[in-house]
Amino acid sequence: MAWQDLGIIFSVNRLNSWARSHAYVPTAIELNEKLRVFAAFLDENMHGRLGYVDVDRDNPSQVIGVSNQPILADSSRGCFDHNGTTPLSAVSDSGGKLKLYYAGWRRTESNIDRYELFTGLAVGLEDSELLDRYSDKPVLGPRSASENVRTVGCVLRLDDGFHCWLATQKGLHGETGKALPIYDLEHVVSKDGLVWPEEQKTVLRYSENEVLGYGRSAIWEADNGGFEGLFSVRNWDGTYTDILYSTSEDGINWAPLSRDGMAFCAKMTCDGQRSVSFPNIIHQDGRKLMFYNGNDFGREGLRLAIWTD
Repeated sequence: MAWQDLGIIFSVNRLNSWARSHAYVPTAIELNEKLRVFAAFLDENMHGRLGYVDVDRDNPSQVIGVSNQPILADSSRGCFDHNGTTPLSAVSDSGGKLKLYYAGWRRTESNIDRYELFTGLAVGLEDSELLDRYSDKPVLGPRSASENVRTVGCVLRLDDGFHCWLATQKGLHGETGKALPIYDLEHVVSKDGLVWPEEQKTVLRYSENEVLGYGRSAIWEADNGGFEGLFSVRNWDGTYTDILYSTSEDGINWAPLSRDGMAFCAKMTCDGQRSVSFPNIIHQDGRKLMFYNGNDFGREGLRLAIWTD
């Protein structure tokens, strides 16, 4: 059992004015005969807008459709997502409806190179060409003036509610120039996926001079109980190199992150990528499909690797 890397399955190269590059943070759902992979396409000003790539369910390297317009309209100036949107986690709801959690980007007033990132929610039918904002305000917003990052890493709908693993800011690395946020991975549960408690439990802590934080990761229920996870670990210099693997009985306490098991490292890519990040898993009988980003946060396009059991 090992990953088979297929590399880029869809190249984003000047598709149109709002999608000049990147398939940033791919986020997939399974529909009847296809998979829809949401991603942020970036314009020439690096403003991200939500789009999608549809691929064949049985042959996921075959692209069968691409959004021809952003699926979420731009917000007005001053809103929490005015400077960009990034998909984070897609959850199928009852009646073919979708909850798409996304990161909203807004430049801070004090430093235009620094952003606030909070979690918004878009809703609609799973196969809709357009989604609506659930609210003009984030569903997971700041709890204090010093908290500029509170973004979903993964949402699972379980028997007792919606479980969310999310990045939460704990400070800044580098007080001058382009300072980078330091963030832990934490856990919170909502009954309806709409209203979220403020109290969170720490899952993975940052490590000074080693780990800056944990980007959008993939967590799922294991076949034999408990949870498995692929974690996008951000290095202290701001780079991502490897996607590490771990297991947990309760989703809170995890075994040490490892490059063994189902880990996916840059050296495993078919074309010599220096960076891999932001995994998203679709589970099918006998295999797992992982959509992920390669060099420069997915600048060249959408990538796919397949794990066969």
